[in-house]
Amino acid sequence: MRATCPECGTQGHVTTFFIEEEGKRLALIAAGLGPELGRTTLSYLGLFKPAKQGVRLARAVKLAQEVADLVAVGSVCKDERSGVRRPAAPGHWLAGMETMLAQRASLALPLDGHNYLRAVVFGLADKADAKQERRKEEDARAGRHLGTTTGITPSPHPETPLERQLKWIERMVEMDQFTPEMAEAERAKAHEKYGSQ
Repeated sequence: MRATCPECGTQGHVTTFFIEEEGKRLALIAAGLGPELGRTTLSYLGLFKPAKQGVRLARAVKLAQEVADLVAVGSVCKDERSGVRRPAAPGHWLAGMETMLAQRASLALPLDGHNYLRAVVFGLADKADAKQERRKEEDARAGRHLGTTTGITPSPHPETPLERQLKWIERMVEMDQFTPEMAEAERAKAHEKYGSQ
């Protein structure tokens, strides 16, 4: 079975990508993040690629592990000196990396650390936290917090990739990351990629 690297386009038998020990470690780290976040993390590593060469495998493993460690904390701090933290779910990290990948042309590449990612995720998490706080206050004023249970109602049907992408676009609009025009362009791309499903 042949495989293609999504970043550099190198093709080869799938086992060639896992011959080196670092390749196996990178695959394990990405798998531990889950399919969507793992895939996006591998794409995000391309932002660390020097102009005329690839990211060394050992460096890719180190960077991927740093991302996994950031996600595992469950919160994000834009600047450790300030100490201000916000709750950050894996979805915030996914949205942060996707935002950076979408803005690749405007970034100063190659990146040398995760500071910009942390700043982007902090902004997303801060907006989500403020929105949740406003919702709690509105519920408390309306008395909706009394006698209700917290929890997530499971979806009656599994979410399709198109639905997931459209929800992500809506999140980006809600967080003022996409203008209506950008959102419409992203929706068109999503429909083109996934069809009507």
